[in-house]
Amino acid sequence: MVEKYPVNLQTFLGTGSADHRNRMLLCWLSDDNLRAQLFECVNLEFGGELEFPSRDAAPRECDCVGIDAPRKPAVPGHMMVKLITSRKKIEDILRAKEGYSNRVYAELGGGSFMLALDPHTSTAHAEQRAAFCRCFPGDRGQLLALGHAACQAAAVMAFRGSDFDLAEFSEQAALRCCQMLMGYSTRDYPLLEKALRASYKALVYQVMGRHFVTDPILIPEAKQLMGRLLARTSNLIDAYASNDEDELKGCEDPARPHDLNPVLKKLGNLGGELNGEQRAIVAVGAAIGTVGNVQAAVCIAVQALFQSKGDLLPKARALARTESPGYPTREFAAWHALLADLLRANPPIPYLPRIKVDAAGYKVAEVLLALGGGTAGPSGQPGDDPLVWGLPERSAHWCAGQALAWPLIVEVVREVMALPGLALALDPEDASVKGLKKRRGFACESYPLTHRRDRWRAQSSLNVAMRIKAPVKDNVERVREVIRSGAPRIERALRESRHVHFAWFELIEAETVLVLHTVYDGPFGAYLQHFALQAGDLFDVLFEYIEDPPPMPVDKFPNEFVAHLLRYNRAPATGYFFSAYPGCEVARIVRNEGRGP
Repeated sequence: MVEKYPVNLQTFLGTGSADHRNRMLLCWLSDDNLRAQLFECVNLEFGGELEFPSRDAAPRECDCVGIDAPRKPAVPGHMMVKLITSRKKIEDILRAKEGYSNRVYAELGGGSFMLALDPHTSTAHAEQRAAFCRCFPGDRGQLLALGHAACQAAAVMAFRGSDFDLAEFSEQAALRCCQMLMGYSTRDYPLLEKALRASYKALVYQVMGRHFVTDPILIPEAKQLMGRLLARTSNLIDAYASNDEDELKGCEDPARPHDLNPVLKKLGNLGGELNGEQRAIVAVGAAIGTVGNVQAAVCIAVQALFQSKGDLLPKARALARTESPGYPTREFAAWHALLADLLRANPPIPYLPRIKVDAAGYKVAEVLLALGGGTAGPSGQPGDDPLVWGLPERSAHWCAGQALAWPLIVEVVREVMALPGLALALDPEDASVKGLKKRRGFACESYPLTHRRDRWRAQSSLNVAMRIKAPVKDNVERVREVIRSGAPRIERALRESRHVHFAWFELIEAETVLVLHTVYDGPFGAYLQHFALQAGDLFDVLFEYIEDPPPMPVDKFPNEFVAHLLRYNRAPATGYFFSAYPGCEVARIVRNEGRGP
């Protein structure tokens, strides 16, 4: 846990210990409010520059130097890094055609991807950007339809319970979007998930984390996974180019908008100078940035909506209610206007690292550029702050993925705001809000929320597995007798409950375990307490032949009965549960059929 310090630059400069100054700065950068105070103070008191000691181990060992070759001696102490918060200085650095380099990203993957190439001096950068523009869709309608399909796919697992994690849902929606957009198959999804998640963690570490913590395993792990994904991506590009049906099995996703050609297919048919590996790098590099940045943007925007003092949250809820739930948004402009101002103050990408180089191209120092309206000073214009996305469009440093990210951000936020009874999740111990958890104020790790699942999906399943006690052979016959003789009574209780769709018993594991299966409406506790009170005597007889029974008689201990069944309930694998009529309760179905219970 990071120790808390009040923002005071004179105290910072007066602290003799470099380690202490490093920890103090990490405290300020890890808190949204303190970070805004810090950058305001740096702008006012130091002209927008603050030098701080980094704990990054520099210079690093070069892979190309043999074990017998001479090496520079290790220099004890801290590398000094400049934090730049002045908007003008940041823009000047980004526009500079010499003196600064993107090579700081090269450690992530060899420096051959667009982010690590210098736009003013590298022809490869221009080639990759041109390939991106030709192969990635720019039509907003297509991208909104894609984002909507991705949200529907992610919602299947994310909203299986009343409690859910917004960071997980937004990440999964972005992953599904990348899978459909690129043209990966379903079997590629686990690798896509692991590789992009690990790579984004490594990216965050390289951008900012390495200056404050030591976690050297992140980058090698990401490199290994990215190598596997790059190889698979290259194979698929070749398969699309040659129409290799065997290699492309499972890549034709029916959820992908019909008028959207996969990016990997376009890359396979792309002309130009890029070789096969470089084309794969274009696709994989775009996916890394999309997943992490969309996840962060969604979490930051929703947090800001809940924290807003005015009418922003009601406005977002009302806007979501006016939309058609089964179709992409028709109100992109309204959503964009609502969310863009929130991301100006707290951008999903809060920093850009750069290496300062001399005339010969050798490293002189490092700088860390602070982005966004709440950091480097406002742009003075409503809506998108260009600095959050690099620089204005078509400049050397504009964010190529901005047009790709915004429709997905809008669709994810819209999907969440439409959930009935959406609220912040509370800690059961002290009823405090759990809130958004970030890694060092940068990457969003978790944001627990809750909603009225019963209004979104009425049905739930119960699968209680109870082991039959010894002598098993004799007792399993007695269990059969109890079920057979009690069936009319059980049937009546089920019908009178008016919230059970299906119910049955099953004997498994060579008839040593009895499983009670039901599909029911409403809260778990209320459903089971009904049976404790209405058919408790039957359960008393049944539990005589079951190991570890609950307190009896059941009708005298209904809460303990509920707790017992909950303890032995076997939830569906990964929580997946399908319903063909998610909004229909038993009472409604029976009423529509014109039959009484």
